[in-house]
Amino acid sequence: MSGVLGMNIRNPFLQAAVMVAIALLIALIANGVASRQRKLVLPGYYPNALRVPPRVPVKVPPPVSTEAVPVETEQSPAPGQPPVEILTSTIERPAGETTTSVAPIAAPQGDPRQSAATAPGTSPPAPAQQPQQDPLARFKPTPDRPSVDISGADAALLHARGALFLDARRTSVYEEGHIAGARNFSVWESDIDDKVNRLYGERSDPEQQDLPIVIYCSGGDCEDSHMLAQKLWGIQFNNVYVYKDGYPDWQRRNGAVRKGGQP
Repeated sequence: MSGVLGMNIRNPFLQAAVMVAIALLIALIANGVASRQRKLVLPGYYPNALRVPPRVPVKVPPPVSTEAVPVETEQSPAPGQPPVEILTSTIERPAGETTTSVAPIAAPQGDPRQSAATAPGTSPPAPAQQPQQDPLARFKPTPDRPSVDISGADAALLHARGALFLDARRTSVYEEGHIAGARNFSVWESDIDDKVNRLYGERSDPEQQDLPIVIYCSGGDCEDSHMLAQKLWGIQFNNVYVYKDGYPDWQRRNGAVRKGGQP
């Protein structure tokens, strides 16, 4: 018996079949004792083949659209700082949502930077010029008093504007030198009343009587000019001024002078 079995085992085909049978047996035993994660499912064994899981709805996100939203460059609110630039960006918006335009940032009302930002390169409007006032407007008639004392600066201004100058000194002093254009009205000479009356005839119109008249003498304590002002005020000359420092001050100022008997 043992001889026949040993002879049969020596057959190579029989040995191969025995080896396959032993390997299959070992595999079945190992699969049976293996864990659930490592166990092999045998062909034709599907315990969950007829079990269908419930249907779960899948939420699909809406399609998105991309669009470039331009944002304008605005002036910086801080003086001396460069403009704040907001670059154009791409913003994702859900489908169906309306696109709104981005309004530029407005400067505060009354801010001078706003006009400069809206009109670059333009200069601000020049302020309205005030009308120039006539320098002689402050030399107004004074009917309540014979005369008003003025300085050399005011006398020079009135002389430049063509005001009438009267020299109240004696004729001999007048001929030695007087303010250019001044007329000889010596208050101590006998013809003074005739000269005053002739002047009134020249300026009988009330508007002409309101024109400024400047009277001067030797300055200092000299009262000849004030005496002549009294005479003129008595015949309605209401805009008379006394150059209180007189001819000596005019010479110090290098004012125009003339010699002789003519103005």
